[in-house]
Amino acid sequence: MSSDVQTWPLVKLSDLITIKHGFAFKGEFFSDVPTEFQLTTPGNFAIGGGFQIGKGKYYAGECPAEYVLKQGDLIVTMTDLSKAADTLGYAAIVPETEGTTWLHNQRVGLIQIKPDAPVVLEFLHYLMRTAEYRHSVVSTATGSTVKHTSPGRICEYEFRLPPEWIQVEIGKILTAHDDRIALLRETNATLEAMAQALFKSWFVDFDPVYANAGTKQMINPASSPSDFVGDPAAPLDSRLRGNDDLLPPNSKPSSPPPSPKPHKAWCRRGGK
Repeated sequence: MSSDVQTWPLVKLSDLITIKHGFAFKGEFFSDVPTEFQLTTPGNFAIGGGFQIGKGKYYAGECPAEYVLKQGDLIVTMTDLSKAADTLGYAAIVPETEGTTWLHNQRVGLIQIKPDAPVVLEFLHYLMRTAEYRHSVVSTATGSTVKHTSPGRICEYEFRLPPEWIQVEIGKILTAHDDRIALLRETNATLEAMAQALFKSWFVDFDPVYANAGTKQMINPASSPSDFVGDPAAPLDSRLRGNDDLLPPNSKPSSPPPSPKPHKAWCRRGGK
């Protein structure tokens, strides 16, 4: 395979794509209140590349049609506020987000493939997340506190271009891996939320204890004091007398000790 790679043509990104600058939307229409339109920002790019929802930055003004992004568009971040330029130059594909239209904001580039260019968009997406590509972008960035790059610098990246059928296979395999990772993260988040809710129910609200003690309903944060057994101000164990199986071993009431048996008086016969 290594010998085959050497036969692939050496190209620059500028041979295949152009990068369109975003629009400078008016700050007076920025909103923290959710609207239909949401601006793409460097915060929408994950470390390592790929799209993340991030903190919403909404827009309540008019939007030029040519700066409305579509699902499947490939974008790239050209500004990074972190010291290590964590996301500078990374690419991401615009997702389908229910109820949201993503806008092409400034300092975010829209990648446009040139007509008849022998490159596949999904392959470009992962090419622009590789270590070699990132090194090229970060090494030519400007700025000390805030890092900047540009379409011209990004498009100077040079690499060997595989045949289109290989590009397609690379895109399919890596997309499947990303989808699997996203699914596992969602599953983990669901399981963690369930575990936290169960812990709170059992060990903070004592729902099973109160339910077994004959309360009207499982205790929840909205319960009133009348739902508790006995005086709510009294210690928990005093409200569960008669339900000893619900108490911790050291809290169960112990039965009173048996009364000592009376000793028989010993008398000597004959009054002696």
